[in-house]
Amino acid sequence: MRRWRQLLIGSIILVSLISLPSFLEHALWFISGQAEQFVIQGRWDLVALNIGIFLLFAAPLLIGLKGQVNWQTSSLGIYAAFMVSMFVEMYGVPLSIYLSAAALTTTTGSHPHDVILSFDLLGQSFAMTPWKVIGLGITVLGCLIVAIGWYTLYRSDESFVTDGIYQYSRHPQYLGLIMIVAGWFIHWPSLLTLAMLPVLVYVYYRLSVSEEQHLETMLEDTTDLEEYRETTPRFI
Repeated sequence: MRRWRQLLIGSIILVSLISLPSFLEHALWFISGQAEQFVIQGRWDLVALNIGIFLLFAAPLLIGLKGQVNWQTSSLGIYAAFMVSMFVEMYGVPLSIYLSAAALTTTTGSHPHDVILSFDLLGQSFAMTPWKVIGLGITVLGCLIVAIGWYTLYRSDESFVTDGIYQYSRHPQYLGLIMIVAGWFIHWPSLLTLAMLPVLVYVYYRLSVSEEQHLETMLEDTTDLEEYRETTPRFI
């Protein structure tokens, strides 16, 4: 299990390094103002719809909190801020493009990758380049992992769940939320989300540590928990 995990992580790192120049070109194309032909502005209905949908995946964090301010409420606030800034950029007002287009210049007159998929939805045309498709795929996979993680957790009466998807990740719901925001960042890179993404990753890491410390105080015998930690990765 550990060998396969190391191989998977190594493969992800290798592919990321190989793809980095292409992604940077993709990001520069967006924030330098050359993406104007693909920018959707003033569709506040799409902004509200997407924010509402993706906040639902984090809504279970509110269960049982009783208004207390802790790592869970903080993480939900940062996640919500990320989604608001992301979809305002995508469908409302492209702030990053407005702020950076004058300062950035490129020699590329069009997107470095061709549109491979286009479709109409809710009266709006969408054009998908390879990086936008990759980002969307990561987001969809993250949504599935979050949904499976919450379902596994809340259908169980146990305070310490190790079956189902929890056999492969100690915190699959947080892994999924990180994948959701990372996928959207790849899909539509912006200055605001670039600044917020590492903060959000750290917050979910810290939340996973806090939850396990809380679990230790609830269990009379932590032997199974220690064994679980040794055999199951925190995220992947």
